[in-house]
Amino acid sequence: MDKGLYIQVLLPLRLSWTPWYLCPDSAIKRGDRVSVFFARRQYTGTVVRTAPSPEGVEPSKVRPIVKAERSIPPVSEEELEFWDFLAAYYLCTPGEVYKTACPAVRTKGEQGAANLLERLRSRLAIREEALTKKHRPNVTARLEAERNAIAVQIAEVEKSLSAAIDGPGARKRAYAAPKPELLWGGGREEKYIELCREALSQGLNALVLVPEIAAGEMLVRRFEEAFPGQACRVDSSLGPGRRHRIEADLRSFGAQVIIGTRSALFLPFSRLGLIIVEDEQDIFYKQHEHAPRYNARDAAVMLARIHGARIVLGTPSPSLESLFNTEAGKYKLSRTPVQYCPLEIIDIQAERKKNGMKGAFSRKLLAGLFRAGGRIALVRGWEKEGVLLEAASALLPGREVRCLSFQEARMEGLEDYAAVAVMQADFLLAKDDFRADEHAHQTISLLRELCCGTLYIQTERSSHPVFTEADTLYRKLLDERREFGMPPYTRIVELKTGGDTRRIILKPGPGMAAEKASILSKALAAEPRVHTVIDVDPI
Repeated sequence: MDKGLYIQVLLPLRLSWTPWYLCPDSAIKRGDRVSVFFARRQYTGTVVRTAPSPEGVEPSKVRPIVKAERSIPPVSEEELEFWDFLAAYYLCTPGEVYKTACPAVRTKGEQGAANLLERLRSRLAIREEALTKKHRPNVTARLEAERNAIAVQIAEVEKSLSAAIDGPGARKRAYAAPKPELLWGGGREEKYIELCREALSQGLNALVLVPEIAAGEMLVRRFEEAFPGQACRVDSSLGPGRRHRIEADLRSFGAQVIIGTRSALFLPFSRLGLIIVEDEQDIFYKQHEHAPRYNARDAAVMLARIHGARIVLGTPSPSLESLFNTEAGKYKLSRTPVQYCPLEIIDIQAERKKNGMKGAFSRKLLAGLFRAGGRIALVRGWEKEGVLLEAASALLPGREVRCLSFQEARMEGLEDYAAVAVMQADFLLAKDDFRADEHAHQTISLLRELCCGTLYIQTERSSHPVFTEADTLYRKLLDERREFGMPPYTRIVELKTGGDTRRIILKPGPGMAAEKASILSKALAAEPRVHTVIDVDPI
C-alpha cells in the first residue's frame, strides 16, 4: 500500500536543519504548503524537498503532516531560489528568511481566504440542493439569485488563491538579464518612467524600491500619475487584505508597477521584468534588526538575476560598493549631469578668528539668509532645535524658519525653501565608522539635489575631501580601502553574543562561500544566542 512521500518542510523557525514529515498525498511537490506540528505547535510550512525515504532519520520517527494546504498558493521556484540565496549569503538559517518572506500576517491572510472559500462552497452546495426541490416561483428565484451571487464570490476568491498562470516558465518572457546599470546623475525619474513603460508594454511587472516611502513620496506620486490603476505602493502600513489582493494579482498578471520598501522584494512575482533601486547608496536599505540582515540593493541584484530581469541602481552619489562593481566590470555605468543648487562652504574657524560668529550662526551665513527671499531651513546636527529656533528668531526677525534634522530634511524635501543651512557639517564626519566620509558626501549630494535655493554649509573642516569633487573623493577612498584591506575589497562578518562582538575579515575568492557556511554552522552549534551580521558584502 502506498504510504505517500517523505517531505522536508521549511518552517518559520531558526533551525540549523530542516525537519522531515510523511505526507499521504504522493502528488505533493516542492513549493506546496502544508500544516504540521513542531514542538507541540502548529505551523504552516513550505515543502522544499520530497523523497521516497527520509535522510538521517528513522522512518518510524517521522510524524505525518496535519494536512496539505491545497487552497493556499504554492511558493514559486523563483521565491525558493531567492530565499536559499539570502540564507547562504547573509549567514542565517532558511527558516529565518522564510519568517521574513512569509510573515504570520501573510500566512493568516492566505489561510483566511482558503477558509472563506470552503464556507462559500458549503453555502453553494446548500443552495444547489435546495433548488432540486419544488418551491414557489418567488422562492426559486431567490435561491437562484443567492446561488449565482455565491458563485461569483467563489470565482473571485479562487482567482486570488490561484498560482501564477505561467509558472516557472514566466521568467523566459522577461528581459535577457543584462548587466546591472548604475545610473549616476540627474533626470532619473524620467528614465525610470520610460523603463517602466517598456516593461509594461511587454506585460511584465516592474518593482521600484525606495529606502522609505515617506522619503520617496514625490516619486510615488509621480508613478501613480504616470501609471493610473497600474501603480501601487507596498510598505509596512499596508493592510493584510490589500496586500493579499496585490500578491494575488502579481501571481497571475503582469503590467503592474510596485513601489515599495525593502520588504517588497518578497512579493510573489511571476512576471518580473524590471527592478529600479532609487537612492541605491541609502543606509536604510540595510536590515539591521533581525535576520536575514540583508542589503535590499544587493538582494535586488540577485532577484533580478533569478527572474532574468533588468535592474537599474539610481543615485545622486553612488555607494563605493556599486562604484567598485562598475570598475570590476560587473555593472554598467551611466552618468548624466546633475542640476545641483548653488553651494557655499563657510569656514567656521576662519569666521571665528575675525569675530564673525554669533552663537551657531556666522555673519556670512546670516548675510546669505537675509538675501534669500523666502522660507529658510536650518539643518541641525548636535544643536538643539529649541535653542536654534530661539537664536534664529532674534537674528532673523520676521522670517519663516524651520529647524530640521538630516533625516527630516531628507524625508520632507527642501524644494519649498529659498535657502538651506547645514549648521555644523562636522556632525556627519564625527562618527566612528570607516564609511563616515563616504556617507557624509552622499548626504551633502542628496541635500543639494533636494534643495532649490542656495545651500550653505558651515564646517570647521572646509578643506576636508568630502567637500571636493566626487571623482577625486571616491578615488581617494577606494585607494584607502584597498591599502587597509577594507570593504569592498574584503568582507566583514560580525559575530555577536550578548555584549561580546567579534569581527572576521574574509577575502573574496572561490573558498569564501564555504568559509561563510563554516562560520554559521559553528556559531549555531556553539551558542544559540549568537547572531551574525554581514557588514558589507556587495554582489
